[in-house]
Amino acid sequence: MKEYQNILICYGTRPEVIKLSPLINILKQKKINCSTVFTGQHTDLFDDVKDLVPKPDYKLSIMKKNQSLNDILFGISKEFVKILNNSNPDLIIVQGDTSTVLTCALNAFYSNIDIGHVEAGLRTFNLSSPYPEEGNRQLVSRIANYNWAPTKIAFNNLEKEGLENIFLTGNTIVDACKAFNYKIRYNNKILITLHRRENFGEKIIKIFKEINQLAKIHNDLDFIFPMHPNPNIQKHKELLSNVTIINPLKYPDLLNLLSEVKFVISDSGGIQEECASFKKKILVCRDNTERPEGVHAGFAKIIGTNVIDNFDWANENYKWDGINPYGNGNAANQIIKSLGY
Repeated sequence: MKEYQNILICYGTRPEVIKLSPLINILKQKKINCSTVFTGQHTDLFDDVKDLVPKPDYKLSIMKKNQSLNDILFGISKEFVKILNNSNPDLIIVQGDTSTVLTCALNAFYSNIDIGHVEAGLRTFNLSSPYPEEGNRQLVSRIANYNWAPTKIAFNNLEKEGLENIFLTGNTIVDACKAFNYKIRYNNKILITLHRRENFGEKIIKIFKEINQLAKIHNDLDFIFPMHPNPNIQKHKELLSNVTIINPLKYPDLLNLLSEVKFVISDSGGIQEECASFKKKILVCRDNTERPEGVHAGFAKIIGTNVIDNFDWANENYKWDGINPYGNGNAANQIIKSLGY
């Protein structure tokens, strides 16, 4: 087994920091030589999670107003290749399916540097949903030396694609949630998180109107929406006159809120996994999901934009007490073990 002398861990968004934090912290504890780079893809939200990891060794400033996906790819590449040349890693680690993940992995591949992909194998098999994430993760799987699959379904997806460098690890989100050890309660609160690109426009307007109507009817419930700063979401907030809109929460505060709500309405990927850790049902405002484990386990339901029609599914039988399909909180150790440490 190859011994890595210099590992570079790359992240650019809030979810990446959260899911890589257990791995980064264990590597540091074991005194394994590693450094980190923050690409700045989620500059506005980085402060919410920066305390979960040590200060990044490299920090890029690539974000500009109204930039395209191509702009992000070019901006990261231009600076990241300099970091590769200066730091000379023999392994980079990325997590998930963002533009940061694809760009860093491609640059490492072109530099003949090994790649480890945390949370590999998630698939909708629809390149337009989610876009561009589905394309990003499929591309990275082909060039990764380590595909760390969080679930058996993800593992099987990778096997069907003809890959051999696959390791079943569990999901590091369970590690992250477990560290906080919040007590699970069910209060009269509903958590809302909505931000996905494919819901922008008419879809988000319909979802907002239906949520607002439900909040008016169910005035015994507090519908709480930590609203994403994206202007495509913010510009429609006047439609939510019956909803409690708050600023994005720091990660510990978000988990604390999740631990006490009745259930969740969201189009987020990560929160589908976090709901499993806190035994909460979730209405998923998407047409498909790369996390079918939650649907199979019975705590997630795919509803598209039809919130009203599916509200009672969560509200009337809100408790879920199944086995977490995303693992037992030992994923980071499994990843490190696969590297021979």
